[in-house]
Amino acid sequence: MTKVIFCVLSLFVLGTLGINAQVLDSQNKVTVALDGGIQVTMYGRAKTLDNGFTGEYYYLPTNLRLSKRDDGVPEFLFLKYTTEQRADAGGVQGALMHFLMEWGLTDAQMTEAQTKLVAKVKDLGKASGSPFAGVATPKLMGPASLRSDTPESFRIISAVLSDKGFAPTIVTTGRAPLLPGSKIAVATRLEKNGAQLLAATFEKNRSITDVSLDLRFRYDVLTPAVNGRITVHWEKIEELYQKYTRDYKHSDVDDGTMPKYNSLKDDIITDTEKDSLVAKLKETKAVEILIDNLKPDDPTAQKVIATFMDYFMQSISDKQMAPPQASKEKTDDPKYTPPEDLYEYHVNRTKFEKRTQTKDETYNLRLRIPTTEDMTLTENLASWYDGVKSNPACVASVNLNDPFFQHRDINMILDIEAEDMFGKEVNYVTVNVRKKRASGNAFSERVTIDRDYLKKKGVKATMTYARGEDKDPDTYEYQAQWSLKGGNIYPTDSPWIKGQWEGVSLAPPVKPRTIEFEASPEELKTSNIVRATLQLRYMKFGKETETNIPLSVAAGNPLVKDMIFLDRDTKGYAYRLVFDHKEKGKLALDWTPETSDYVYAVIPEQLRDVTSEIFGKAVEAGKMILKPDSPGGAVLDKFKEVLGIIRR
Repeated sequence: MTKVIFCVLSLFVLGTLGINAQVLDSQNKVTVALDGGIQVTMYGRAKTLDNGFTGEYYYLPTNLRLSKRDDGVPEFLFLKYTTEQRADAGGVQGALMHFLMEWGLTDAQMTEAQTKLVAKVKDLGKASGSPFAGVATPKLMGPASLRSDTPESFRIISAVLSDKGFAPTIVTTGRAPLLPGSKIAVATRLEKNGAQLLAATFEKNRSITDVSLDLRFRYDVLTPAVNGRITVHWEKIEELYQKYTRDYKHSDVDDGTMPKYNSLKDDIITDTEKDSLVAKLKETKAVEILIDNLKPDDPTAQKVIATFMDYFMQSISDKQMAPPQASKEKTDDPKYTPPEDLYEYHVNRTKFEKRTQTKDETYNLRLRIPTTEDMTLTENLASWYDGVKSNPACVASVNLNDPFFQHRDINMILDIEAEDMFGKEVNYVTVNVRKKRASGNAFSERVTIDRDYLKKKGVKATMTYARGEDKDPDTYEYQAQWSLKGGNIYPTDSPWIKGQWEGVSLAPPVKPRTIEFEASPEELKTSNIVRATLQLRYMKFGKETETNIPLSVAAGNPLVKDMIFLDRDTKGYAYRLVFDHKEKGKLALDWTPETSDYVYAVIPEQLRDVTSEIFGKAVEAGKMILKPDSPGGAVLDKFKEVLGIIRR
């Protein structure tokens, strides 16, 4: 099978990035250092018709810092607390830590970056034949457009905060913000030993604190255009990988479900091991690379090869960030140094088997191809703590027997996934809170968070509770009800849940998943199929829902994507392939359960024979394509154990 990548520029701009996003040029990259030591990396906007450099530049995320209130006070709180009573008499000791972070250049830094960009481009343009020579007046336009499909985009790296014994409660906004000035929040309650240990790392004689923040982003660029091709021989790759898994020393645990040391699904390949595997594939000609007029060590050739190899690895595995590792050496540098292997590739058996069915694939590299780049922004809390440690509004100690603490705040923090769904799947969320007192009237309050509330007050809603003579001040209950598009309320009978004073994260009942559907236009055309449709069935808000993702042969695009929202407590969805045959009409295959986010359209061999039994069965099934709410149209009940289906 041959895949010819053509017209990718227009498809990339309209389909992958969106009409208003920039198309960045991987070759037009400039990095400058501001006077304060901040590194700013900028990409030029790519031209769509030629390889020339433009003068419009966009910067990648940088300058991670504490947010500030309007009066200039940093939004950071480290509050150690204690009581007069000992723990065995009902007293408590510990600390609260809560801070807000944001990234992006300030107005002054934008001005400085603009000045240094002009100087840097002018200097680069002096070299003979430099493409920067054609950039007349470079201008920094603003931040680059970032992708929202980044898994594990926000992590806290901390030995104390990752220990439930030291930090029983930790709440975060969950995902890295895609726009400068947008805030991420971290709130935690520490028990007394965790509070003392973390406070000790804050002292000025420590080179680094125990809290680092790691933000991961993705952005899209165009690779260089070259003459050449890459051929993938999948049968050879399967043979090599089976030998690789036999020879490699695994650390898999034999849980009784599969032979030990033979778990392909659980295999993990690090960045370092990936390079060795890629070299082996090229050496054995399982992957053949031919690029005209460029030496192997040419930067352009290396970029094209690296881009393809990363695409190759992601086509058979799930790329994830490597878990944090403890630093091997002490250092005086307060900045966190990430481990050598930033990413891991978890081999996906389903992806691997589907790819090996395609036999041989050839990629022609005559046009610039789009690729997704990953970047991480990591800082240690030591970078900012010195600026707040002497501010009593930020770092303080308090005795909880003070009458002030007879009033308590109840904080509700909206999950960032829920924020993204407002106006799409959700209208608003209403939170009811009740607090039963030992005597007197019970406390009762409610708050509704909608788009206007988010614009004015942000993702946090606060209710204040007067403790009074209450003998049980640490218990309250809440329930959340979500208003859906169409005016329905979900769930109709929401349960009451015990809350924590440190805060409650309001997660929506559904979660977004981006489904990728791929097929070979050439293979479909050979089988007289003009369109392939991925028909999905999944549970959304307790009801079976259908989404169709079509892929047209005429468009020539082998990969399409769509985002669905399915119930948070389900594992996946069911799908079937529906082919539009040029002569026979619709052909529908059987339903199949799936938990991954990738489906490849494999045409059964018998479907190529119009006289076969499976072809006739597919024709009959294509005549009765029913909706989920039609009599006999539901299909998920047969997969409810596999997918964890719960009907409400």
